[in-house]
Amino acid sequence: MLMLPGKEAIASARITLVEPRAPHYHVFSSVRLPRLGLVTLATELARRGHQARVWCQAFGEVPAFELLRSDLVGLSVTTSTAPEAYRLARLLRHQGVTVVLGGPHVTFLPEEGLEVADYVLRGEAEATLSALVDCLTRGEDWRWVPGLSYREGGSCVHNPLPPPVEPDALARPDLGVLQNAGRLSLHPMLTSRGCPHECTFCGVTAMFGRRYRFRAAEAVVAELAACRGRRVFFYDDNFTASPSRAREILRLALERRAVPRAWMAQVRVEAARDAELLRLMARTNCRMVHVGLESVNPGTLRSFRKGQGVEDVRHCIRAFHRHGIAVHGMFVLGGDEDTVETVEETVAFARAERLDTAQFMVLTPLPGTTLFADLERQGRLLTRDWSRYDGHHVVHLPARMTPQELQAATVRAFARFYGLGNAFLDFLTGRPGAAGYKLMGRYILGRWLAHHPDLEAAVGPAPRRRFRLEGLLDAETLARLTAELRTALRAGQRQLEIQLADLELPSEQTFGRLIRFLDGLAARPGVSVRLLGLGARLENMVMAMLARLPRFDCVRPDEA
Repeated sequence: MLMLPGKEAIASARITLVEPRAPHYHVFSSVRLPRLGLVTLATELARRGHQARVWCQAFGEVPAFELLRSDLVGLSVTTSTAPEAYRLARLLRHQGVTVVLGGPHVTFLPEEGLEVADYVLRGEAEATLSALVDCLTRGEDWRWVPGLSYREGGSCVHNPLPPPVEPDALARPDLGVLQNAGRLSLHPMLTSRGCPHECTFCGVTAMFGRRYRFRAAEAVVAELAACRGRRVFFYDDNFTASPSRAREILRLALERRAVPRAWMAQVRVEAARDAELLRLMARTNCRMVHVGLESVNPGTLRSFRKGQGVEDVRHCIRAFHRHGIAVHGMFVLGGDEDTVETVEETVAFARAERLDTAQFMVLTPLPGTTLFADLERQGRLLTRDWSRYDGHHVVHLPARMTPQELQAATVRAFARFYGLGNAFLDFLTGRPGAAGYKLMGRYILGRWLAHHPDLEAAVGPAPRRRFRLEGLLDAETLARLTAELRTALRAGQRQLEIQLADLELPSEQTFGRLIRFLDGLAARPGVSVRLLGLGARLENMVMAMLARLPRFDCVRPDEA
């Protein structure tokens, strides 16, 4: 707790906010772009006089002293990053640090979050985190904070959610609070929240509501003017949700010479039906749009409640191309109307329509979505290993193919689209930019597959290999263990567990060699290491030996 009985209140708290890394190397790992939620929260906390910083694990490890000297650590939790967030939360609580979890995953599964953290903030934390911190630092009652979940008397208490946050009421995110991002190649901006659509697999509506909430066009253009000459990415789930507002922003940017060097955004296919909007997007240097095309199967589009047809998808691609705007097509594979042939037809469509880039993601039932509720009720979830819920792994039982068929077909879809022949065709047809995108995608795909040699068959929970240490940990035992671990990795094993069992307290030198070796293994992309049965004394030795938080999971005997 920040404020303990008998202690004086503190005026300014040290707050560290962390965006945990994804569990595996994936096709977006090369993009250095932090989400803006934690940045906005830290900006607001700093405005209230607190010392707030943000660290993104994807950009590098967070120094232990930053976390351990904090009065409070906040962790943003998406479904695929939940295992890493929970690992950090457990470790920090062992060291007496107050931990708060927030984000979409724990919004819908707060009891799970409370197993490892002091508090969970559900919903939009911009409305609640500052209030919680203020109460804790002043020694005031914090139990009234909206959206707060906490344990009391062995039960979980869930306060009513806060009202939706109006974007104009938020401080402009100060990217200076980011501690390890370096210089970003893209300037991230967010101009709206909410979505009136109800796609079954999307958690945006469940998290942010069905009412669109917009920042004023004047405020958006003022921020664009401040980063004139840079490349901008709009984080909005649908930047053109209100075509008239999008046109207003772009007109103002032209009038005030606040046009970025280039910009990209997520849009729906309807944007391509607005001729004036298309012209304005081209004039203001829109270079690429990310469009949720989802499927070329009419039945799948209907089951997703997408509100669009295949002809809408085709018209969208062609209209943007006519205006010189590249299209990144986002497809979701594995709906109940899909077969292996559907996946092949999707890739053929993407190639025939000359999409510049594409992603072929496995349908993933995220907690909070209609899809998750339906599949859970039908008993079709294959695992609750959240690290698999990354859009690359099959975690549900498809209706018209086996999980293994869907997994293999999805990998082949990426390989076919990013093949050399497809890139060469772009060169031949005078589209060198699209060819360059595909060659870059081919390189990223190669790295991705190298980190996941078993991906075509990776279905359900990740298989774990457990090793057991008993007796005295001497040099001979250590050598045997390290050899076994290396052999397991070469065989494609990526989830490693070491059970300490009745290990005698070793010399610090030998134990240090083990810890540094395990930490090196855990630093490899896609590798997960858990050290089970680690008592408080050994855990403290780990912290001292690494001088930072370990990259592997430390599980105490009562938690194993």
